[in-house]
Amino acid sequence: MTNKKGYFLFSLDTELAWGYFDQYRPGRFSSGGVRERKAIRRLLDIFDEFEISVTWAVVGHMFFASCEKCENCPVLEWKGKYSSFEQIYDTDDQLWYGADVIELLQARGARHEIGFHGYTHKIFDERSMTEAEAKMEIAEWRRLAARRNITPYSAAFPRNRVGHLKSLKAAGYICYRGDELRPKGSRFTLLRKAMNVFDLIFQIRTPLVYDPIMDESGLLNLPASRWLFGMNRRVEAALDSLGLSTLRIRPMIAAVKRAAQEGRIVHIWAHPEEFKTDGDFEKLRFLLKYVAAEIKKGSLQSMTMIDLARKTLALEGAA
Repeated sequence: MTNKKGYFLFSLDTELAWGYFDQYRPGRFSSGGVRERKAIRRLLDIFDEFEISVTWAVVGHMFFASCEKCENCPVLEWKGKYSSFEQIYDTDDQLWYGADVIELLQARGARHEIGFHGYTHKIFDERSMTEAEAKMEIAEWRRLAARRNITPYSAAFPRNRVGHLKSLKAAGYICYRGDELRPKGSRFTLLRKAMNVFDLIFQIRTPLVYDPIMDESGLLNLPASRWLFGMNRRVEAALDSLGLSTLRIRPMIAAVKRAAQEGRIVHIWAHPEEFKTDGDFEKLRFLLKYVAAEIKKGSLQSMTMIDLARKTLALEGAA
């Protein structure tokens, strides 16, 4: 066992309906985002209960309380293309506007951080977005955040499509959440893909733990170890009905213990709107109970992405 302390990261892609701007379906979300806001408040209560620090990666357009008809609004391009346009542009539909959510996170978030999750949730990689568009999204996010004295230093990418790292670096970002780590597995590509698909459905394998990764862009990569709700929901519902609701959480607990033992990082992520039932929240509490136990033993520390990045960079600078 190493004497080095391990780290627990938890990040939440906070986006109300923006995650589905291009495939919005009525009924997927509550009217006005009422249910989604209740989930955020309940999550904050749970994080307070276990003293967990969280990175809330927020879609920048949520900083608005209503449409301000900005001159360079990228949503204008969605007219006639996405049905969400009529709900977003020139409205105050609170399924798409979340100034009150930002206020809540600031009021309750002494141990948390607010990070970047795109300005519109458009995919942020080089294939889907030009460098000029990326710089505009970065600048607009920062402009709105500055109104609330928020300066972002960490990023989680829409739909986990990593890109435009040099532009983020130039804007002062320090770290980001990279693609979920997966074991190399078989040297046969088809078998490896089959194993990954199987694990996406049943989540049997223990999530990977790791040391911080400095990439060629100069940003620190703090990749995901596991998506909390990555299991196929039908399989999960079947497990719940059999009284096995925490079965899929146990590999994550094993990863937490491994991170503590090896002095490494485990990073779990989710979306607030995925917490829909009491059982969903209880699964999180089940996980955090073990995290808190390791923290109490002094073998693990809960940190935000930016706090861990700063600590890592300071240690590297002192080496």
